[in-house]
Amino acid sequence: MKTRIGILLLVILASCSDQITVRTDYDRSVKIAEFRTFTWLDKQGIEERNNPLYYNELNDKRIREAVIKQLTGKGYVQDVAEPRLKVHYHIVIEDKTQVRSDTYSPYWIKSERDVYTYREGTLIIDLMDARNEALLWRGWAISALSDKDQMSDELIHEAVAKIFGKLPPAEVQK
Repeated sequence: MKTRIGILLLVILASCSDQITVRTDYDRSVKIAEFRTFTWLDKQGIEERNNPLYYNELNDKRIREAVIKQLTGKGYVQDVAEPRLKVHYHIVIEDKTQVRSDTYSPYWIKSERDVYTYREGTLIIDLMDARNEALLWRGWAISALSDKDQMSDELIHEAVAKIFGKLPPAEVQK
């Protein structure tokens, strides 16, 4: 019984947005500071092939608002006419399984295995050179998702803020 309660607590904690893991990668030969304006990459049918539960107008609006807030807060300017950066995002949702084994006998004779499944969401944000659409910077956030806050405003804004927390402000990059 204690094992099951422990696993339940682990699942609840894993589903909290505090458990967002963020990673970044970038082209080290390029100075992002030279790219101070941005716009959005045309969709080009990329999202149309993906799950409409996640790629929809509501999530698109949430993600775009969060990205614009973060980039403009760092000194970047949205410019549709002459952008230096193009922004694009990807959403990946996967079903995951975790197995936990507990040995609860003092003689290690009997063990119990608990298996649980959960959803893991990854939001990937790309910054590309507007001239040739070469990838310059990529940031991604990974989090276990609970059914209630799957792709919620709060989770999206927190993930985007943490992703762009790894991108230096445009004015500091000079």
